[in-house]
Amino acid sequence: MSVEAWADAARRREYRQGAEHQSAIDTVVTLLQGHVDAETAADTIASNYEPLLKQGLNPSPVATLWDIVCDAARILGNQKKVAACLVSLLNSISALKDVTDDHGDAITPAWSSAGVYWKDLPELAMVFRESAIGVYEIDIEPVDGIEEGGGWDAQAVPLLNATTFAAMYLVGGRQPIGMPFHAEVSLMQGIEVPCETPEQQRCAIMYVPPAATWILLAGESIHQLCKTDHNRKDGAPGSTPSNVSWLWGKGRGYSLERWAFWRGRFSDIARSPNLSDEVKDIASRAASAMDKYGS
Repeated sequence: MSVEAWADAARRREYRQGAEHQSAIDTVVTLLQGHVDAETAADTIASNYEPLLKQGLNPSPVATLWDIVCDAARILGNQKKVAACLVSLLNSISALKDVTDDHGDAITPAWSSAGVYWKDLPELAMVFRESAIGVYEIDIEPVDGIEEGGGWDAQAVPLLNATTFAAMYLVGGRQPIGMPFHAEVSLMQGIEVPCETPEQQRCAIMYVPPAATWILLAGESIHQLCKTDHNRKDGAPGSTPSNVSWLWGKGRGYSLERWAFWRGRFSDIARSPNLSDEVKDIASRAASAMDKYGS
């Protein structure tokens, strides 16, 4: 889908009809088309939302701004240039000065733990989790030019697009918004489950390419998380899609032992006689990429 086609669809959403949201879509378009840089786009967007933030509106209109950015990632994120522009935009927004009230205090969302505008990008992590990286056990509205229909499988391409953006944000994002968690979940769903039955192979088509994409685009960052035992919880319970068996089963978080397990699983999937060449090829490339970083 082209940037223009995405923007046309994005503008039609009923909850984005506010002038600030329409302007944000226009600004994202000019950024993605190379007409403005990320800093200028961030300034333009902030100037439209800050008066509303000062009014203390609840819910915050910024949630819809993040929804627009996440929508662009989900629809256009397979284009690495687009994903890189969106990462730069968020970094530039995060670098803006705090939005303050009449007393000079930084404005926070209704829940103070979410941080301040703009530095902490409040609510972005939640919106990304719910509207960009999630896969739901329901039919979805098809997107022209991307999805063949509205079935469960139609979410495969948008998920891969969002993962491309997420992996690039893990590498270059300024403000943490939970990407290590999303990477771990993706690897669990993609390669820590069997792919023997027809239903498991159907899931592999959905989940193996995103899991491999995390390694191909953010392998060094993920290896570093493993080296530092990031969020490691040995023996912690884990869940998998549809309650299938969990092949790892040794706990959550990152470790070099789990890195080695992932390397072996990508190799196993690459040799599977029951999966498509496309799935096996990206698994093979992920396994090879992991070799560059050692055990």
